[in-house]
Amino acid sequence: MVRETHQDAEVIKALDNKFVPVRLEGREHKDLAKQFEVRGAPTTILFSPQGQEKNRIVGFKDPQDYLKELEKVS
Repeated sequence: MVRETHQDAEVIKALDNKFVPVRLEGREHKDLAKQFEVRGAPTTILFSPQGQEKNRIVGFKDPQDYLKELEKVS
């Protein structure tokens, strides 16, 4: 997803100023992944400004499908 979906111009525009992307990789993030019940990669969790989970995207999504998921919380 990093090479394809997150590089798409429309996805970049949709994420800009609306979301703060955080990427977790490696063992140092194991506790955080456990806290948010991330069971596999890739997983995107979208939160409200108040910290409430609004949507969870699990698995690879092409840019068009990813944008549809983002629209659910926009």
